[in-house]
Amino acid sequence: MSQVYFTSSKLKSYLPDWLVVIGLSLFFFYFTETLQPFQRQFYINDPKIGHPFAQVERVTDDQLYVYSTLIPMFIISISSLYLGQTNFDKLHLMQVSNLGLLLSVSSVSVLTDFLKVWIGTPRPDFIERCGPRVGTPLDTMVTASEVCTAPLGAMYLADGMKSTPSGHSSMAFAGLCYLSLWLIGQFKIISNKDNEKYRMPCVIIAFLPVLGASYIGLSRTQDYRHHFFDVCFGSLLGIMFAFGSYYKYFRRLTVDESNKPIDYNQV
Repeated sequence: MSQVYFTSSKLKSYLPDWLVVIGLSLFFFYFTETLQPFQRQFYINDPKIGHPFAQVERVTDDQLYVYSTLIPMFIISISSLYLGQTNFDKLHLMQVSNLGLLLSVSSVSVLTDFLKVWIGTPRPDFIERCGPRVGTPLDTMVTASEVCTAPLGAMYLADGMKSTPSGHSSMAFAGLCYLSLWLIGQFKIISNKDNEKYRMPCVIIAFLPVLGASYIGLSRTQDYRHHFFDVCFGSLLGIMFAFGSYYKYFRRLTVDESNKPIDYNQV
């Protein structure tokens, strides 16, 4: 039955979407991540950007990819094997669900990187990344190219001017908020009014991913990688893309068939 699905018109109809996701992912890793930010003027005695540079982060970039994408993909894939009625349905649910997840994460990541380099806000730890030359005047607006010696390296200096919005926050909410929406839909937490006994445990389980995303976002302020506004901005972007991607492929959470992809009854 799995061979039937992999050669079906239903699977093939999603190939353009998969090409978009692959293209966005490659664009993110090989282009937007390498863009140089706008150099905004700053004071070297500005206390908002004078925090220490954290050598060890609470959530690293690699861990972010695992938490925001790989773990949700694993949960969705395993759950789909139990939720579908037939092998065809299970594979289709798995494919559409993971497609929506990857579209949410990849698209918000590209937008976040463009905003970072366009806005060019210094991070809270920017002064340590900059390493201003001796004799740089206080209370005078300067740019990185004028006064920075980049003691940590040019890469860290450039990254220090990419504070707004928080990429950890946008990616975390894009993936984990999507997972929460998916769990709500699959277990019909809103649409099924007959299962009051198990509603509260299901609600708690469904919102655990959002709690995890919140921790990831707030950890960036504890590591002095982002200002609170950056985290709020990034979180809002992630939530918007999570909702947009989810509703592109699934029915509303309030309908009886909230657990089925939009094209479920289509031939």
